[in-house]
Amino acid sequence: MTNKPQKKSWDEEMEDLCRHHETKTEARLYKIWDIHEKYLFLVKNVLVADLKTSNSPEQLIEVLPNYRLDAKRIPIFMGLGHQKYSLSCVKAGDGQHQIELKEKGIMELQHHPENKAFTFYSKSEGNADTCSFESAEFPGWFLSTSSEPNKPVGLSQKGGPQNILFHFERKS
Repeated sequence: MTNKPQKKSWDEEMEDLCRHHETKTEARLYKIWDIHEKYLFLVKNVLVADLKTSNSPEQLIEVLPNYRLDAKRIPIFMGLGHQKYSLSCVKAGDGQHQIELKEKGIMELQHHPENKAFTFYSKSEGNADTCSFESAEFPGWFLSTSSEPNKPVGLSQKGGPQNILFHFERKS
């Protein structure tokens, strides 16, 4: 009888990624969903959070360390798995902070790591099963999902009605 390995916390995953990234130039893939079981999907070039159905395509998120920012805060780039889109934090014309998908592969970001708009500080939140992603560009603003299904992923501050905690599963 073999024992199933214990799942790592997000912080342990990121520590392992950073340690192994020095010898490999590959991003790791993760399935990410919010604490209300809404998964991230690409719909018409917009990242949305929705309940998963049997027909739902699996959208994996690529994660790559950003070594140019404070390593203690676990800075990472996030992109859409196997696609040329990366998550970027921008300020809209009305001053609202939001997430925008930019046509830039996650591996390209390594060459311009000083760009904080593409960087998130990630950490486990309270337990090994959840994590959060804070914008490096807009401190205090976190990747978030609406409490309603099929709404775009955005940025919000802690304590608001949006969900800022996510579950994760590493994919091979």
